[in-house]
Amino acid sequence: MLLPAVCSLIYREDDLWVFLASALLTSTFGMVLEGITKVADRPEELERKDGFFIASMCWFTASIFGALPYIIYGALSNPVDAFFEAVAGFTTTGASVIKNVEVLPHGILFWRNFTQWLGGMGIILLGIAILPRLAVGGMQLMALEAPGPTTEKLTPRIAETAKKLWGIYLIFSLIEVFLLFIAGMPLFDSVIHMFSTMSTGGYSSKNLSIGAYGSPVIEVIVVFFMMIAGTNFALLYWVFRGNPVKLLKDTEFRFYVLLNAVSIILISLELWLKKYPSIFEALRFASFQVISISTTTGYATDNFDLWPSFSKWLLLILMFVGGCAGSTSGAIKNIRIIILFKKAHRELQRLIYPKAVLPIRVANRVVSEEVTSSIMSFFYLYILVFLIGTLLVMAEGVPLITAISACAATIGNVGPGLELVGPAMNYSGLSNLSKFVLSLLMLLGRLELFTILVLFIPAFWKK
Repeated sequence: MLLPAVCSLIYREDDLWVFLASALLTSTFGMVLEGITKVADRPEELERKDGFFIASMCWFTASIFGALPYIIYGALSNPVDAFFEAVAGFTTTGASVIKNVEVLPHGILFWRNFTQWLGGMGIILLGIAILPRLAVGGMQLMALEAPGPTTEKLTPRIAETAKKLWGIYLIFSLIEVFLLFIAGMPLFDSVIHMFSTMSTGGYSSKNLSIGAYGSPVIEVIVVFFMMIAGTNFALLYWVFRGNPVKLLKDTEFRFYVLLNAVSIILISLELWLKKYPSIFEALRFASFQVISISTTTGYATDNFDLWPSFSKWLLLILMFVGGCAGSTSGAIKNIRIIILFKKAHRELQRLIYPKAVLPIRVANRVVSEEVTSSIMSFFYLYILVFLIGTLLVMAEGVPLITAISACAATIGNVGPGLELVGPAMNYSGLSNLSKFVLSLLMLLGRLELFTILVLFIPAFWKK
């Protein structure tokens, strides 16, 4: 919170005291909590149940204290709105209840997007990288926070792995700021949009998002870094180590690129035939929006809610797919989709060869039945939670398409949906109950369901 305070000091605006007060409150609570829970002998390793509880509470409390600047400054007087905005920040969802962001001071805007940058690579992963005490049980905590069915340990020490991942994240962040600045975007805006691009968060300092700049060059830069952010950072690590072949041969990465390419072509053709007279204009808007939605960033250069039906529903489907495992994007992830397809194909083959042994392979490696079963369970649970969320929001009188897209966009950490929560609108018109339900969906989506839902099983609390 001291970083946005420095920003407020530079621009000499009236929100400096807000961050100093918020930082003081947060630090005091943290020190008190540490004091009352201190024990002489710390365990050598966290128990599995401890990890679930710590990961869930870390994100929940970060969102509560992250809401303080909005409340203290008065940007959002309703605590539910402030909590919603903070959750959307840390979970990199980008759903907002602020109607006019351009009237906010620079410090608040900095904090709003900075929360996304912190949440993108992971609050816990950052803690592991800079606080040696959290390295105890670090791999377990990292696995609970990291998006995807498996977590790759790049080095023998978990703290070193965390540092390397954050190092790659920081390098790409600095490069993007430089490129956006030389492309004509003001320095402050470049930093702000770097925060929400590399985190695939989607918050902007402009009401019209990236579309406010009207620059094809800026859009190309943002598209490139959204694609980078949606790629497995473990693969990017090997690229930095001089082994780009590992990236190019990766099954999930190739599927990720192919899915986006096909979606861009299909939407471009429909926009060209039904909306834009120029194929290049159709390709420009389609490319940006497909990458923005598929990486769960949520930026907009056009109001896609006014696009033809096929294009809108294809974007809605992409909200469920997301980017690669190990990236900063949300939703189900490409690797799970690949394995689900292979699982379905195997079941069809078994109808023909009932006694055959048909292992599921990805990149010539056999996927264990345990991982396959976990992915199936995750998919079913994801759809179930989405449906329950949709019904709860609809019970508040929200129209069907709005409810469906709002829940798809929040559990997938995308941001904008359709109709009342479309790119030209926001979530401010929903009730407090709906906002709380969607906040919970954002947290569930970011921590990939199991980490939080296991807390609601009575057996979890038994010794």
